[in-house]
Amino acid sequence: MPHAPYDLVVIGSGASGGWVAKEAAERGCRVLMLEAGRKLDPKADFPPPGNDGAGRVSLMTRVRATLRGQQVQARCMSFTPLTAHLFVNDRQNPYTTARGARFNWYRARQVGGRMHLWGRNALRISDEDFKAAQRDGFGDSWPIGYADLDPWYGHVERFLGVRGEAAAIANLPDGDYSGPHPLTGAERRLMAELAEKWPDRPATTCRIIHHMTDRRTPPIAAAEASGNFELRSGAVVSRIETDAVTGRATGVTYIDAASRETITVAARNVALAASTIETSRILLNSAGPRHPGGLGNSSGNLGRYLSDHLMVFRAGSLPEVEGMGAGHDAYDFGAQSGIYIPSFRNRGKAEGCGFLRGYSLLGSVGRIEPGWFFMAIGEVLPRADNRVELDPGKRDAWGVPVARITLRHSDNERAMIRDMNASLKEISDTFGLPDDLLGKESLLSRIAYRIAGPLVYTPEGALVPGSSIHETGGACMGTDPARHVVNADSQLYDARNVYVTDSAAFPTNPFHNPGLTIMALSARAGALIARNTRQNA
Repeated sequence: MPHAPYDLVVIGSGASGGWVAKEAAERGCRVLMLEAGRKLDPKADFPPPGNDGAGRVSLMTRVRATLRGQQVQARCMSFTPLTAHLFVNDRQNPYTTARGARFNWYRARQVGGRMHLWGRNALRISDEDFKAAQRDGFGDSWPIGYADLDPWYGHVERFLGVRGEAAAIANLPDGDYSGPHPLTGAERRLMAELAEKWPDRPATTCRIIHHMTDRRTPPIAAAEASGNFELRSGAVVSRIETDAVTGRATGVTYIDAASRETITVAARNVALAASTIETSRILLNSAGPRHPGGLGNSSGNLGRYLSDHLMVFRAGSLPEVEGMGAGHDAYDFGAQSGIYIPSFRNRGKAEGCGFLRGYSLLGSVGRIEPGWFFMAIGEVLPRADNRVELDPGKRDAWGVPVARITLRHSDNERAMIRDMNASLKEISDTFGLPDDLLGKESLLSRIAYRIAGPLVYTPEGALVPGSSIHETGGACMGTDPARHVVNADSQLYDARNVYVTDSAAFPTNPFHNPGLTIMALSARAGALIARNTRQNA
């Protein structure tokens, strides 16, 4: 091992990794970031779409990708000829699932991770959802509240820039916005109708982080500018090394993707920002004398309480589509969203709706073909049987045991899906939106949709678990080290110099897009790591 360890080794370079690295490096920590994928070329990896329909989802795109080894990734809604190379190869990066528990794990191994693919919805979580267990008695509340994250939410919003507007909705706190998120003419008319016909379901515009036109993730750029930051791409992390006596982390071992050389780097602190499932996988694979069941698993709950949002989708055609403006960047996925309605179910009054927690509605009218869409995005209750384990019988292309994923919907989710479908139909009926999802598709596409449907949809009509790409849990934070993996400061109870800064630490998965909360928690952890490093110097 090197004689001079890094103050912090960050595993992963996406929404979480960039922020923890930025905050620690800017405060004087010597930071090394390890990314399993490659560094992207702003020109070669983001070519303009031309006139060949490269930006459209198509049947042949998915068929060709399946033959190339992307049989899972090709099921993703964001998978097109323009984005295919931003998804992993499933042959090199396999995983397994429990019998009867289908799960679509969509992955992006490259510097910036899935930030090059996401819709950039920046939503704050309120205490109504941080503390939901106190209201309905299911599971655990978060050990932190809105007041703890409020300054970090604002810090992230001001740095990245977010377009939105204040709406004074109790379960969707307002943020610090650089300006309004523009709506189409059809969306402005719909907003007026919503206020008139659905007064109990307050709507607002989506809250969208500014698009990265230079294809660089701003937090990583800021970390690089600090002079305290080093990035190693093509570094496939296999495990965290720990001291046999103290149990604390001493370093990180990775495999060089090109040379296949095994390398260990010394670290005073480690931040896991590899994404929910990968973070659990690395911790489980980091067993040692003090951690026989995996690093952080003294409670027996490492890998448990996995969640992913329920998502039900409805769309239809319109005779005229306004589009997203001249010169629209084909990689600006945030521009596809317009209207947001936070959860209006189970908000303190008895509704008899047959399920706990709630769901939001996100939509677009007149922006993209075929014309309009709305999706319902709902909370999946955290259950111990939904989990990530290691599959000892299968390894990835670098010899690391793969994840075995189990996530099944319960009666609570099935009841919520029924209510989601009813709400989406109500939108269509009440506001005159034609409900013809495949209205502009070819006959071949309609046939393929029916054949491949079970790979993408559950029998109840929701997307298969994993498909919303909002995974959380596995290393849940809480107040009891006998039951929880991570404390309120994002530290492993079993090794306080290891921080879980991505959504693996979420004890629940409220209806909000988790991205802004991931970044706020990561920025908070980065500042804490720097403070602890100075105090222990």
